[in-house]
Amino acid sequence: MITRIISAVVGIPILIGILIWGGTPLMVALGLVMILGLREFYQALFKKGFYPVEKIGYAFTVFLVFSLYRGEDWATLGIYGAFVLTTLVLLLREKRSVEDGILTLYGILYIPILMSYIIRVDLLESPPYVIWVIFIIAFATDTFAYFSGMLLGKHKLCPRVSPKKTIEGSIGGLTGTVIACGVFAYFLVPESLISFMILGAIGSVVAQMGDLSASMIKRWTGIKDFGKIMPGHGGVLDRFDSIIYTAPLVYYYISLFVA
Repeated sequence: MITRIISAVVGIPILIGILIWGGTPLMVALGLVMILGLREFYQALFKKGFYPVEKIGYAFTVFLVFSLYRGEDWATLGIYGAFVLTTLVLLLREKRSVEDGILTLYGILYIPILMSYIIRVDLLESPPYVIWVIFIIAFATDTFAYFSGMLLGKHKLCPRVSPKKTIEGSIGGLTGTVIACGVFAYFLVPESLISFMILGAIGSVVAQMGDLSASMIKRWTGIKDFGKIMPGHGGVLDRFDSIIYTAPLVYYYISLFVA
């Protein structure tokens, strides 16, 4: 617990600084996080006996971030299509299996494409500071679920996937996230208070789904954590598993119902 707290004390100011700075520093930082997360995912697959084409995933990530930097978001689909074809060619050349190709492309979809929505949210012109909502939802869900489960948890939520998670913890995480999003909106966008509280409720469910999905991958590949880059928290994917699912939700919700 102490190690986890120390990591948070060190990491949170860095995260806040990058979010405040935004723009190019945010894109570069997220690009690095995407590559690290993708590497963790592929390393887990290696332990399961699969051999994804790593260089395809890393190259796609670089091109994706560069296209967003250039403001060419429309090019994402075309880039992905080109990498699908390239992957098929390399599978034949390097004698990889079909499963290796599918998992290579799944890693691209799961990590860089979904995480790129953090950048897309940052590029939205309104409302102000909305990128913070992605992290508020993810971290509030995790924090409130942890303490609610520790204090009140009795009924297992999904024991085969994550034995420690409870229904009480899940409800506590959702409730705390709604309050946190309400506080955010009250001070920054009071005219959208209800909309952000609704987003908090939906987002908390989605964040917990992201957490459980990552847990399923870890159980399937037989690992405890994706990495050790963050003491007390594990790897990049251990910390960003719920953010990966939350970012697209926030982007489309804000685009359709708020902005």
